[in-house]
Amino acid sequence: MPQLNNLIHIGFVFSVHPEKAAVRVVFNDQPNHVSGYLPVIVQHSTYSLPVVNDNVLCLYLTDADEGFCLGTYHVTNDELPTLSDAFRSVWLKNATVDRSLSMRESGDLSEQSKYHFAVLTGIRGGVEYTELWILVNAWYDYTTQRFKRFNVNNFSFGWQFQGGGTYPGEELIGDSMNQGISLWKANGKKAYAEGDPMRDQTGLDIGAPDEQGGWREFGITLGWNNVFMCDSYGGMTIGGSGLEIDGSGISPFKRVSLGKFSGGSVNPDRAYKDYGYAYNGTMWNTQHGMWNMDENKYNSYYWGMVSPLDFYDTGTYNPGSNRALLDNTKWVWRMLNKNKEPKIENWIDVFEISQTGDAKLLGKPVAAIQVVRADIVNVTDFNMSYPDATWGKHNTLIVAVKGVLKDGTVKQLGAINATYTDYGLYGYLGQGFASAQVFISKY
Repeated sequence: MPQLNNLIHIGFVFSVHPEKAAVRVVFNDQPNHVSGYLPVIVQHSTYSLPVVNDNVLCLYLTDADEGFCLGTYHVTNDELPTLSDAFRSVWLKNATVDRSLSMRESGDLSEQSKYHFAVLTGIRGGVEYTELWILVNAWYDYTTQRFKRFNVNNFSFGWQFQGGGTYPGEELIGDSMNQGISLWKANGKKAYAEGDPMRDQTGLDIGAPDEQGGWREFGITLGWNNVFMCDSYGGMTIGGSGLEIDGSGISPFKRVSLGKFSGGSVNPDRAYKDYGYAYNGTMWNTQHGMWNMDENKYNSYYWGMVSPLDFYDTGTYNPGSNRALLDNTKWVWRMLNKNKEPKIENWIDVFEISQTGDAKLLGKPVAAIQVVRADIVNVTDFNMSYPDATWGKHNTLIVAVKGVLKDGTVKQLGAINATYTDYGLYGYLGQGFASAQVFISKY
């Protein structure tokens, strides 16, 4: 039987051969001899190879040149290797990670990592789900069954890959299998200004108690809010303020946006409820919220819908309302001149149309003519009712009156003698007319 001291050898790595998962070694007692290929002993299916000059312990089965590299070790005064060392890699073959995996920066010895993978299963809203999360500045606590912030001051992000279930919050709409891929964002304390109560309410847990005494994670200020989603049917949702389009190098940038005006007023004492509004449209050379310009030396534009905010959406005055009233809305083409501050007073409505159809060009009414049939009364007069309740004696203007004589001849009247009432118009035509048409405009 060979002696044990002939089977165990100490040396250093001469060369590394990842394709063989092996190394060649120079032993301390044979400095002029390089070993053959020595397979590196691995744990299960994980392959981690030493690097050149690493100290290694090797075992031979016989006196022949057949053996194994048992692994590396460190001696006094050795400089410990770092993850950036050449050839230092790990191969995983059909490996299984149980529920969660953390990835750390070099030298990070904190209890949790800011980069985290987690597999979640359970029941949400009565629907069974299974999903993989890739988390940044967050991790999942399986004991409390809650997402946690790593750094409570910074934003957290999570990619949710759903293998089963439905979009969070839609469990009760009848579609229990609309799983997808979603990107979520959770605010940190830095998202709120000093003095904002939300800053103090933001803690380690992502979410907040709900009204039933449970825990809610999605779609609330202190929890996860959707940034992007692609669902089972190929539908895509953008959950932020909007989408920026860089135009393949065309500048300034264009944006499709939904939000609230946040440019402020030239008067710092002016209350936001007196000028704040919600918008839904397209903008060029201005940013979401219309609070800034990409390039000050060019004009900025917005076109789309604007709506007053419902500052009483909670039943009482709510200065932070995010709800559009969708009443008294209008479509506008709005412009901010170059080198102007984006304050509310500096935005100019080039063109606008109200929800009742009234149009203005640079603040001046644009005539929209409507033709209304009038009845002949008292042989020489006409009587016309307003088309609907949006017309009245204070906003109706007669543009022209055309009369049809009894022989079919059409005649336009020059001077128009008519009276505006609460119900319509009453005027003089003259004799011989069988009918009349009144051309009216609203201002």
